[in-house]
Amino acid sequence: NDNRRLIGVETGGEDLIMMEKPTLEIYGPPGLYNYIGMVLSLSCSKMNYLNVKVIELVGGKEERGFSSSGSSGSNQRGRRNVFTSHYPEIQTPLLTRKFLEQNDDRTWIIDAPEPVTADTPVVDSKNRDGFARLPNDTNLGTERRLHIKAAELDHLSGVQTFGYVVEEQPPPGTIDKDKAVALGVKPSRKYGLLKCGISVPNDDGTGEVHPSQVLSNVFRPRKFSLLADHRMVPPPMARLCTNSDIVVHEATLSKKLGGGTERIKARGHQNAYNAGRFAQISGCKVLALNHFGGTAFGESLMTDVLTEARDGNGGASE
Repeated sequence: NDNRRLIGVETGGEDLIMMEKPTLEIYGPPGLYNYIGMVLSLSCSKMNYLNVKVIELVGGKEERGFSSSGSSGSNQRGRRNVFTSHYPEIQTPLLTRKFLEQNDDRTWIIDAPEPVTADTPVVDSKNRDGFARLPNDTNLGTERRLHIKAAELDHLSGVQTFGYVVEEQPPPGTIDKDKAVALGVKPSRKYGLLKCGISVPNDDGTGEVHPSQVLSNVFRPRKFSLLADHRMVPPPMARLCTNSDIVVHEATLSKKLGGGTERIKARGHQNAYNAGRFAQISGCKVLALNHFGGTAFGESLMTDVLTEARDGNGGASE
């Protein structure tokens, strides 16, 4: 989240150009703020050029914070809950903390941009390219708003892990300028609305032009899913992954090397076959494997891992 801005400061007749600090947002389980603050304190480190906002996802089943103790300040033994307690000793001026509550569907909404409408203001782009762009424009780069959600995974009892899904807003289509001009709409903000599927009046106000009349291409939003360590993907996370363009799934274990159901339960990790099966069931287009076990070394063993994933996938994904 880059909200840097140039500021002019007068210093004895000279203008000194300073830059506001960029902001980094980090999302994770309760205790993440205390972990980062403690590491910075014990390592005598300072953050001089970066604001860091830590947003802790609270309300989950495996949470070790509020829900596990019934209180943010103490547990059943009368001790402080180290995950959610406040420690003034590790406070750092540029490090802040927020809590994000879980929704009724057992997911967390990290960002949810409003759909583009005729009233949506254009983005004051820092790119300064001279174009008035709507928030879903792919040319905005890091300024583009995306749908971002998270949900819990089932890893090990008392060990909380998450999956995250990032999805584009429906991107603008491609407009046929000649058709638009022929229908009475010259290049203007109206082109941006037509690209987003919104009908507009023609320039003389005598009629209406519809996107279907002028768009030569329309594009669907892309979706990326990232799953951390887990032995099972619970339904809320599985629903978020549906029809992903890419899903990143762990492949710590191997069926060939004894990584069956019992070992999955004990280790809290999945095998390559089930990774392929999950991608197939979820309708994912591309499956990317990561988090390989200690035995997955060498070309032969990695080939076995890929073969196992393909067997579970049945050719449904790349």
